[in-house]
Amino acid sequence: MKDIINPKEKKVLLGLYKLKNASAQSLSKITLINRTTLYPILEKLIVRGLVTKIQTEGRVVFRPISRPEFETWSVRKIEEIKKENKELLDWIGSQAKEDDTSLISDIKFYEGREGVENLYHDSWRDNAEKMIYAITDYKAAYGTLGDFFRNEYFPQRIKHGVRLKNLLPPSPEGERDKKEAEKFLREMKFIDIFKDLNIEINIYGQKVSLVSFDQENPTGILIKNKKIAEAMKNIFEYLWNESG
Repeated sequence: MKDIINPKEKKVLLGLYKLKNASAQSLSKITLINRTTLYPILEKLIVRGLVTKIQTEGRVVFRPISRPEFETWSVRKIEEIKKENKELLDWIGSQAKEDDTSLISDIKFYEGREGVENLYHDSWRDNAEKMIYAITDYKAAYGTLGDFFRNEYFPQRIKHGVRLKNLLPPSPEGERDKKEAEKFLREMKFIDIFKDLNIEINIYGQKVSLVSFDQENPTGILIKNKKIAEAMKNIFEYLWNESG
């Protein structure tokens, strides 16, 4: 009960149960609480329905609720606390969802070929919008992970109906694939500014992934943050529209 009734209130209630009806003076003596402190405690207990104030024959006495009534009161109070706790948990849950729009990010790192391959697979597994916005150094991508793209990643992405809008610098590999763009559920536009960067940026849902095409040890980063993803998508769309 310590969470419902503080120690001084508990002391006053115990004194009242011993005396049954008590004046402030007699209650002060049994509890050793001076009357200046005692009166505010009694007022709080009265407001909470635990104590009644009775005026009789020119004197004021205080009476606690009966023990069965107190038991009922305590059960009701516990239920109220449970309800408030559930409401608080629900509120915290709703705030957690709203955190998706904040600048707090979930960041994961991927190292080595196998790790980077797992990162690419995330783009079709966790993609409710079925769309990827990609900025790719196409030559570096094929030079590092070409077999993986052709034999694993593209077939899985296509199988799951995930489309791709791709900005890339001009290259023989890009020109070749542009001829079969629809087959690969892909739209492609060439833009010179991404030449020789040796990276790919993929934007999908609330995520942005960056891959560095190091021949010996490719690496990747996955950032989950709604605002960052939206900003990157806006940048992509601007460049897409500007590239003609």
